[in-house]
Amino acid sequence: MKNYFHHHLARPLYEMVRPLQPVLNLKKRTFYDKFKVRTNDGVNFWLYNNAFHWETEMFWAGFENFDYEKKTRLIWCQLAKSSKTILDIGSNSGWFSVMAKAYNPDASVHAFEPQPNIYQVLQKNNAVNGFDIHCHQLALSDEKGEFPFYNTGANTFTTENTNHGSLNKDWRPEKQYSILVKVDRLDAFLEANHIPPVDLLKIDVETLEYEVLHGYGELMHVHQPIILLEIQDKELGSKVSSLYGQEEAKFFHIDESLGLKEVTQLGEDSTQENRNYLICPISKIHLIKDFF
Repeated sequence: MKNYFHHHLARPLYEMVRPLQPVLNLKKRTFYDKFKVRTNDGVNFWLYNNAFHWETEMFWAGFENFDYEKKTRLIWCQLAKSSKTILDIGSNSGWFSVMAKAYNPDASVHAFEPQPNIYQVLQKNNAVNGFDIHCHQLALSDEKGEFPFYNTGANTFTTENTNHGSLNKDWRPEKQYSILVKVDRLDAFLEANHIPPVDLLKIDVETLEYEVLHGYGELMHVHQPIILLEIQDKELGSKVSSLYGQEEAKFFHIDESLGLKEVTQLGEDSTQENRNYLICPISKIHLIKDFF
């Protein structure tokens, strides 16, 4: 009975009491169901909640009041409007892919998620919206083959786990488990699938951002995409920065309260709450002028 409630009855009930939550400080209970997301600028889409933490938080708070990666989401959605080809690497359950497609239905969106149980939720998010997001159960790096993909926790690789999977064995090694996943280079994937030049790219792969961009090869300099990515520390930031020539691009830290702040070195402003950065080719600086 409890299982039936969480899958069929919980979300409609919670929607009824949701307006009272800020007043009564009700516990933000979770559920298994899709829910409608409505933005202040009139864009609507569905997200499927697999009883995940962040989806539950968004349901109760609403899109604009939900604090997680607030400015990053805003910047991504606005840039998606003018982008034809968009890649979401390390897409997890597919928020950013869904947002991109909702804000620009004509865009070609490719989402990459290697972890099988999370890939299934990504596919659900695509299906409940009736979108044509290209979902790829694939990890990207700077080499090809099958490699161990690591995750942690008691429920690793079950329907209840969504966080911090990585090809990096040294990332969060406690209670670690692994499975084999398919891995490709980004340049090889783009060429093999005849994908047009990339305009907008997000990378969140838990410390392997450098390897993803290194595997983009010369195409990165040809395409010159705007890139949103997570930089954990200065060491990773320095490696990513080394891929760019002098005066090829500008680097920005995304302050989730204030917006973009230009930096000379990726990773220099990373904190637990603010690890997201934006790389913008000089030729596309005009596209981000409203985010300062």
